[in-house]
Amino acid sequence: MLQLYAAMVECGQTIIRSRSRGVLFGDVCRHLVDAGGMRAAWVGIWNPLEHRIWPTARYGKGLGYLQALSLGGKVGVHLGGSLAEQAIARNELVWSDDVTTDPGMESLRELASPLQWRSALVVPLQLGGAAWGVLNVYAEQGKAFDAGVRSLFEQLSANISHALDIFENDAQRREAEFALQESEVRYNALFASSCMPLIVLDPKSGRIVDANIRALDFYGWNHAGFTSMCVAQIYVCDPETAMRELHEAAECTFVSLEHRHRLHSGEVRDVEIFSSPIHIDGGKFLIWAVHDVSERKRLHAKMRSAQALTQRFIDHLPGAAFVKDKDLRLIVVNRHLGTMLGAEPHTLVGKTAYDLFPPEFAHNATHFDQEVLADGKSRTMDEFFEGRHAETTLFVMEDDTGERFLGGLSIDVTDPGRIRERTRGLLQLNEFASKMDEPAFLLQGLESAQSLTSSQIGFLHFVSADQQHYEMAVWTASTRNFCSADYPTHGSLHTAGVWADCLRQACPVIYNDYSTVPHKHGLPEGHPALNRFITVPIMEDGLARILIGVGNKRNAYDQIDTDTLLLVGNGMWRIIGRMRAERALQQRLQEMSALYRDLAEAQSQLLQSEKLASIGQLAAGVAHEINNPIGFIKSNLGSLADYVAKLLDIAKAYAHTEDELEAQGIHSPAFEELRRRKAEADFDFLLTDLPELIEESREGVERVGKIVMDLKNFARVGDSDFGWADIHAGLESTINVVWNELKYKADVVREYGELPLVFCVASQINQVFMNLLINAAQAMTTRGTITVRTGAVGDEVWIEVQDTGCGIDLAKQARIFDPFFTTKPVGQGTGLGLSIAMNIAKQHQGSLTVQSQPGEGTVFRMTLPVCPVTGNPPQ
Repeated sequence: MLQLYAAMVECGQTIIRSRSRGVLFGDVCRHLVDAGGMRAAWVGIWNPLEHRIWPTARYGKGLGYLQALSLGGKVGVHLGGSLAEQAIARNELVWSDDVTTDPGMESLRELASPLQWRSALVVPLQLGGAAWGVLNVYAEQGKAFDAGVRSLFEQLSANISHALDIFENDAQRREAEFALQESEVRYNALFASSCMPLIVLDPKSGRIVDANIRALDFYGWNHAGFTSMCVAQIYVCDPETAMRELHEAAECTFVSLEHRHRLHSGEVRDVEIFSSPIHIDGGKFLIWAVHDVSERKRLHAKMRSAQALTQRFIDHLPGAAFVKDKDLRLIVVNRHLGTMLGAEPHTLVGKTAYDLFPPEFAHNATHFDQEVLADGKSRTMDEFFEGRHAETTLFVMEDDTGERFLGGLSIDVTDPGRIRERTRGLLQLNEFASKMDEPAFLLQGLESAQSLTSSQIGFLHFVSADQQHYEMAVWTASTRNFCSADYPTHGSLHTAGVWADCLRQACPVIYNDYSTVPHKHGLPEGHPALNRFITVPIMEDGLARILIGVGNKRNAYDQIDTDTLLLVGNGMWRIIGRMRAERALQQRLQEMSALYRDLAEAQSQLLQSEKLASIGQLAAGVAHEINNPIGFIKSNLGSLADYVAKLLDIAKAYAHTEDELEAQGIHSPAFEELRRRKAEADFDFLLTDLPELIEESREGVERVGKIVMDLKNFARVGDSDFGWADIHAGLESTINVVWNELKYKADVVREYGELPLVFCVASQINQVFMNLLINAAQAMTTRGTITVRTGAVGDEVWIEVQDTGCGIDLAKQARIFDPFFTTKPVGQGTGLGLSIAMNIAKQHQGSLTVQSQPGEGTVFRMTLPVCPVTGNPPQ
């Protein structure tokens, strides 16, 4: 307001001095802009014939568009057009409080926004009482033309119109001068009645020249006392500073100052001073409009405190918080966002995503921001920036005017995500261990460690118990692809490179810039470029057990990487220990199971051997007991045969004598009785059958004797040592012993070759023959053939037992020599026969094999050395 007063005074003096319209209009526009604080002003002359307003003077920025303004139609008809048209049509002042929102301001709105025009006012200029032209004024503030301001412009319009009339009729100039003097009186009246404290100062001396009633009431002095003071007396600052600012203000068209002024009561108040120079009676003075801003300062301080509290609050949020305006420029930023971008938060205000991020990231973020700002719905998205993962939630806020702002909170979930992935990876280690052997598990575990740390290479070494040497265990697949260097699989830790520093220091070691490591040995030819790496020792009982390392992560390794590597390494070592213990336990269990089977087999064989020995002893005893009676019977049958032969000779002689007496005709009752009894006894048959019966009895006794002898030979009681034996004799004696099992099922075919005597335990070899022969007979479902073959090749003999039975399938052939395995029904076999036979063959340094096809029969072949290597060489 103070500026406008000064401008009106300047315009009034211009009106008085001007002698032409052009100078008048140009100076008025300039005073309104320079002294009055307006953004722009222009004067146009109305041509009613062309329905145009012709701009004749202008001052301010953005008025280049003024060429010729054509009105929309006939004057007084199209009142919805521009303000100038309305002012001409109505012949009265018109204004707009906000050209950006008022209806009907479309033509001006496009110009107003970039030129910062907010309010507009048009006053008609009259000549002879009729609308002759317009004065257009644009202000930066909204609602800048209140009633008081409009009153000043109406007075200015009247003064200019009066000057126009004077210019038309010079005789009226005196009246204009009178009107101007009257205008000064009005201005003095306005000065006195202003609602703001106004002070007129002499900038040279600092003396207070005049003050209105509002100023006197505010400062507490009367007019005489106040106008006798120097302005430095009401300043809180030192007088030198006060006078310096006063002189500087005198050189400015308009200046706004903030000070602290002391009142008559001693109270100090915060004031805002709007200072503008003014010329009175040829002298230069300053007019001050004083605005008490103490309450505003207090409110501002309170607001700043609330803003600082709000800022501290958002600074403590667990993530990057921000607020953006409708143009997506940052207006609120917390310290987390500043830390993330490496800048002070206040330096980020006013910037867009394109000012802060790479183009692609900025484009995606801006697109997402625009969508949320448009539909007003909150959304959460995942973002990845410089190796970090974040969950960003965007939401829309509105102020009291309904303007939308975009709020956001971005939570860095990289570390929690890495910890979740690490937990998942540790759980997977147990799954890997259940499916893999140790080498495969080591590789998979190392691959997991490399992946969890986002590395490109990985390696694992075992450390010797003396802590002096290492053994290279495994490299990841990517490391093997990158590296072609020839590394030893074992080495000394004393000469190892910096990767072994973790063992020397007994703690994890991180080198995030390999090029700056002072004591590195360098990389061998074929080794990939190394940017950074981390190695950790896995300790147990105070000793390093393994060393695990990863390298070439894109960004720096941190504590989470160290913890991850330690957890994975310790988990792997724990599982390896468990796997080794389980493997040792399994091996021990297998050994115990094998020992148990051997023991059970030995026990069964022992029982079988004891049973066979008992049977052999029993057979030998029975054979011995039978052999004596058989000898008696055999001897008696010999004597009996001799006696019977003699008796038969005598009987034949009696018969001959009987025949001769009958031929001589000699008959006797005794002879008749003799003939009758001979006929009843079938004497002739007895004479022929009795020798045959005695011969058959002798043959039977001979057979029984042979069976007893074969039984004794098979049993060989007490014969457990190696000795020279006839294989064919053993076969024959065994066939005789088991003949009862064979004769009803098969015909035995012998295909013997020439065999030397064999150094063996004959009873055990006979037992093998017996098992093979009985098995062959039991394989027959119908009567078939058992073929026994023998032969010799070099220093070995072989014996084959072939049957035409049902055969054995391939799956069972692999197990038929296992103890207790049998193909016979339950209760018909112990499953030890072939197992015992195999053991006997092995004890003789021989072999026992089988060839069979289901439905085609089976061939068992035993091979024995003629003279095996034994502890007691044969004599």
